[in-house]
Amino acid sequence: MRKISLAFCMILMISCKTNSEKNNIKTDLKMKDSNKQLIIDFYFKVFGQVNEQFADSVIADNYIQHNPMVKTGKTGFMEFLAMLKQMPKPENPKKPFMRFISEGNFVAVHSQIEFMGKENAVVDLYRIENGLISEHWDASQEIVDSIPKVAGTVEFDSQEKSSVNKKIVADFVKQVMIEKQINRTKDYLADKLTISDFRMDYENFQLHRLIGEENFVLTQSEINVKGTQFVRYDIYRLANQLIVEHWTVKQIIPEKMVHPNGMI
Repeated sequence: MRKISLAFCMILMISCKTNSEKNNIKTDLKMKDSNKQLIIDFYFKVFGQVNEQFADSVIADNYIQHNPMVKTGKTGFMEFLAMLKQMPKPENPKKPFMRFISEGNFVAVHSQIEFMGKENAVVDLYRIENGLISEHWDASQEIVDSIPKVAGTVEFDSQEKSSVNKKIVADFVKQVMIEKQINRTKDYLADKLTISDFRMDYENFQLHRLIGEENFVLTQSEINVKGTQFVRYDIYRLANQLIVEHWTVKQIIPEKMVHPNGMI
């Protein structure tokens, strides 16, 4: 139930945003494509207003769910939403921090939310097909002593090329994160970052997916830490072909889930 509670917390906080605040978010994000617009509308109309009619219109019938606590398919999501609709909303929820990254048919949302006095870092990843939300992955991690951090730059830099930055991050992941060629770190990181910022306390690192938008790149990976499997998301901000800012979120992959889809 913990993951469901975190999602519900996001719903409650977004529901308190006014239309003006929503428009400000759009402006700050420099909206460029319909997929990102769809996900922003999804957060405000479905997670904010618990609009079941809108959810039914944007969730694909064959929707694939990877959250281990929510049933797969449109029916599973609608059951989840109906349950949330019955829960009371807090009077003064804290405004969530949100970062959006989009490429092709994928949109990622990186956020910081508060639940029962605890801060949590969350990454949601959506796949859109034919204008419908067709697949969803996520991970959440409690923030302890400011780790993992979420706050930071959200602005896109149109001078940065997505393809170039994706190649840089792909090479960094292969050489440093997977092969652990620590001597190559200086080729990729700006002066203010060190290898200790990348939480390399794992025995195995497997990259599954990489998306990028201008100066931001997100990776979805699976790691093994002392025999325990985690899903891990890393967000990189680049400038002048160097990694200048980095965030990460990881969550244990449970042995049992309510669907057969896994978390990756």
